[in-house]
Amino acid sequence: MAEKSRKPIVDPRQAEKRRSFWMKIGAAVVLVAIVAGLGVWLATSHKSTDVSGDTVTVATNNAYRITAAPKGTTPPVTVNIVEDFQCPACKAFETQFADALAQIRANPKVAVDYQPIAFLDKMSTTNYSSRSANASACVAQATAGDGNFDTWLKFHNNLYAQQPAEGSAGLTDDKLNDIAQQSGAPNLSNCISDNQFSGFVKEATQQAMDSGVDSTPTVKINGQKYELTTPDALVAAVNEAANK
Repeated sequence: MAEKSRKPIVDPRQAEKRRSFWMKIGAAVVLVAIVAGLGVWLATSHKSTDVSGDTVTVATNNAYRITAAPKGTTPPVTVNIVEDFQCPACKAFETQFADALAQIRANPKVAVDYQPIAFLDKMSTTNYSSRSANASACVAQATAGDGNFDTWLKFHNNLYAQQPAEGSAGLTDDKLNDIAQQSGAPNLSNCISDNQFSGFVKEATQQAMDSGVDSTPTVKINGQKYELTTPDALVAAVNEAANK
């Protein structure tokens, strides 16, 4: 009877070497994949979003409209707020009237039109009014395509929270871009540093001045200038106009 073939004896040391070899190969493959993925992430996260043009397509009459009105409807009341991000009185207004403005924005009968202008370039050494208004336009164009200005409003509020002193150089373009990203916008470094919406800012500023705006903040209710007194009085005036 033929002798059955015997299984080869496996040298455990050789087997361990083979296992170690393939484990090293596998680890190297994983490492390469991680490095490649990291490279893609770095390239993407540092790439500036392409936002350009002279007109902000999401603007309404050179302003950013926030409203709780149903889509496709026009609320009967428009509250126009003309501000300058360099203006200390505008920061004080936003702080003191924050709750009142939140109530007004939540009213479906009201549209709140924010119109940042470059009124105080002379109060900084780098035309901060124009640069910050341009950055605001960059954020609006990049994030409010569906009419949702939540990100823009966060940026607006964060700019006032970090408002530079009058007479200073103002915030740098890099800082403006950092605040935009912290507010939820993509990287907008090119749009901000290139002042891509400088024409829009000039047009909005001239329009405001032509309409009689000679100081900031200026608040109008249905086109009529409203003299600010207290937050409750502003809410009452808007509600009265909405209920006519």
